[in-house]
Amino acid sequence: MELHLHFMNDKAFNRFFYISLAVLACIYAIGMQLDLMDVDSSTYALLSKQMFQSGSYLQLFLNGQDYLDKPPLVFWATCLSYKIFGIHDWAYRLPSVLCLALGLYSIYRYAKLFYSERAAKMAVLIMASCMAAYAMTIDVRTDTMLTGWVMFAMWQLAEFNRSLKIKNILLGGVGVGCAMMTKGPIGLIIPVTAFAVEFAYKREWKNFFRWQYLIAILIIAIVLIPMSYGLYEQFDLHPEKVVYDKAGTSGLRFFYWTQSFGRITGESSWNNNPDPFFLYHSFLWSFAPWCVFFIPALYTEIKNKIKNFKKPDSSETMTVAGFVLILIFLSRSKYQLPHYTFSIHPLAAILTAKYLDERFTSTIKSKLFSTFYILHILLLFIIFAIMYVIVFYIFPSPLGFPAIISLSLAGFLYLLFLWRANISTRILFITVIPFAALALIFNTYFYPKVLTYQTGSYVAKQLNETAPDSSKILIYKDYHSFSMQFYSKFPIVEHVGDQALKSCLVRGKTFILADTSYVKEILNIDPEIKITGRYYSHSPTLLSWGFLNPATREANVDHRVLMKY
Repeated sequence: MELHLHFMNDKAFNRFFYISLAVLACIYAIGMQLDLMDVDSSTYALLSKQMFQSGSYLQLFLNGQDYLDKPPLVFWATCLSYKIFGIHDWAYRLPSVLCLALGLYSIYRYAKLFYSERAAKMAVLIMASCMAAYAMTIDVRTDTMLTGWVMFAMWQLAEFNRSLKIKNILLGGVGVGCAMMTKGPIGLIIPVTAFAVEFAYKREWKNFFRWQYLIAILIIAIVLIPMSYGLYEQFDLHPEKVVYDKAGTSGLRFFYWTQSFGRITGESSWNNNPDPFFLYHSFLWSFAPWCVFFIPALYTEIKNKIKNFKKPDSSETMTVAGFVLILIFLSRSKYQLPHYTFSIHPLAAILTAKYLDERFTSTIKSKLFSTFYILHILLLFIIFAIMYVIVFYIFPSPLGFPAIISLSLAGFLYLLFLWRANISTRILFITVIPFAALALIFNTYFYPKVLTYQTGSYVAKQLNETAPDSSKILIYKDYHSFSMQFYSKFPIVEHVGDQALKSCLVRGKTFILADTSYVKEILNIDPEIKITGRYYSHSPTLLSWGFLNPATREANVDHRVLMKY
């Protein structure tokens, strides 16, 4: 099969582009109303809440304990949001999502420097309609803000490399500094790697020694002063503090070296023994549904760079170098999670958009493109199958049948209408629309159901409405939930043992959350304690087929009880 490619006209494309972004923005806004998920999102939201209430902005504490894990920019931005809008889950997400929006605009401006405006807009649309973008708006971690700042820095530094304007090197320094205050040295490593390879590949040796870089270094240093001072004051001045089971931990060394490079050298104790290709196959799902076209895009780009190595052409190298080398660097870490690659997804989106734009405007028939187009169609059928499985099997809904049938009929008629359209129209429409439909089902149906199994936030919100004033919640022995602490308006005492439980009981105002295995033990302490609710508990960020399958769900959840004295 060979496809002869033509692109829709600019007016039609622009209309589709802006409508798609508006629809996706509405869907993501719905997702911002979901409960915060344990562990990371709820941890950062709770830490920001406690920072806001205590006024301790330079030294970070979580439940009164020294916190040394992430830089403070996300928490500072969240405190500002809390100040303006109040303490809400969506107020926690808002600064990071706005920073992601800055990243999308930066993708457009960066890509437009080197490619057509159509390719630049496609890159934005691809990034906005991949699973990573969806994940970054509902389960907001530091990677959401990091992605925005890194792409902003890349855009400004690329502008400087072209124009040598001081304002661009200033803004580039701000972008790098803010990226580092979001997640450490990786915010510097990505742009430095990308531009260093660009200069070396094109033998532009003089670009390594521009005096304006001193301005960028100064700006980065100034931006990092508040964080560095806080770390020094909280940890370096107190070598007696024990952090991660180790005394004498330097906060400055931890952030500028151990947290990032220590996971490669072995200095960091964090190790989850990932397989060598963990981040590679994780990227494929997080860049879905565009991952199919990214594969030939990356292959074509690398092949062209190797082919032109002796006599480089004028095309840029930062994008492919930034993606490939950073992915290899991250894969060397002894501790890896899927979201570690989110910050380089914009570069993948630009590579994919460039490839598609070239194919759409080419008069040459491409067997390679045709093969991946077929694979792409198969992936889209899988997306529709996921929607069917969610509504009919995982969480059956009485409204699911007419809703999905209507959606399928509309999709069939739409595809029938597009069958005679050019290939570019078909690819963009049949990719973005199914993704938007899946994201909508996730935000309005799937995750609201899943989050009822996050016992901490679910119980806290129930008690906020029903428990009398001045109540308190006791967590018996081993249960822990930052989401419960974030949402509860009542004081929570965790890890309460049997002896402490006796002294904490206040009739009519004491609630106890415990694993069902402790029920008899608690009743032996005081038989007047009554069970008021039973709950299935499961982490919304660690979904497995055992949990999703209704036939095996009960065997794959923890069992909790809420008791009242």
